[in-house]
Amino acid sequence: MKMKKCITKTVLCLFISLTFIACNEYKGYKKTESGLYYQFFTENATAQMPENGDIVSVNMEIRTDNDSILQVAKIMTVMMQPSKFQADIFDALSMMHLGDSASFIINAKKYFNAYNYGNQPDFVDDETMLWFTISMKNIETSAEYNAKQMQMLIDEEKAIIEKYIVDKTISTLPRESGLYYIETKKGKGKLPASGQMCTVNYKGMLLDGTVFDSSEGREPFTFQLGQGQVIKGWDEGIALMQKGTKALLIIPSALAYGDRGAGDMIPPYSPLVFEVEMIDFK
Repeated sequence: MKMKKCITKTVLCLFISLTFIACNEYKGYKKTESGLYYQFFTENATAQMPENGDIVSVNMEIRTDNDSILQVAKIMTVMMQPSKFQADIFDALSMMHLGDSASFIINAKKYFNAYNYGNQPDFVDDETMLWFTISMKNIETSAEYNAKQMQMLIDEEKAIIEKYIVDKTISTLPRESGLYYIETKKGKGKLPASGQMCTVNYKGMLLDGTVFDSSEGREPFTFQLGQGQVIKGWDEGIALMQKGTKALLIIPSALAYGDRGAGDMIPPYSPLVFEVEMIDFK
């Protein structure tokens, strides 16, 4: 009788042990209802959490179960979006607060199919798992992120113009609008008035000297001044030119093509340089 009880107790203990091991396939990790394995190292429960559409910056490392590194730890910026499969990377990110650090275990094949268009290492099969170690560094709304990126581009453009002015030893100060008007040959007579038809020769360049347009070899260009038929920098600069005047116009992007750019030649936030000659106006 005692032997039977002992055997029963042993079997029960073995069953409990096996059940415990099965339920804890990855030691130290918990599991969400969707099947995502996770382990937090740092958790700031009252801090901000990302929402779909937010831009998050994370430090992320990806490795295999034998600690082979697929991606070294690096800062990545991504827009939060709905998950493409259960227990995926965006499930993981949606669990995190600003300042959190954690590890997540995600199915490799599903991950590569969803986010790398099926391109995956040869060792990946249906059962392969990947370990993602993630620190949540920053969370911004898309509006905040776009405003910051725009300001960065504006600041970069300003620095580029300042360097150009120094490199070309230009002493002329910019006008209130930011336009540099540098007269290289003085003309005669009156200045053109808004609404008059102005005829000019010109050459347009990026600050690195790349020519994107020129009237050379063509008829001079005619337009109506002050009517928005040309960029703002032209309307302002050419209004300062008498007949026969030659001038250099250095035009910030705010007075040119701004955040749109123009065609393949002029990127967004590009300052422009024009050599212009006033032929006639009437």
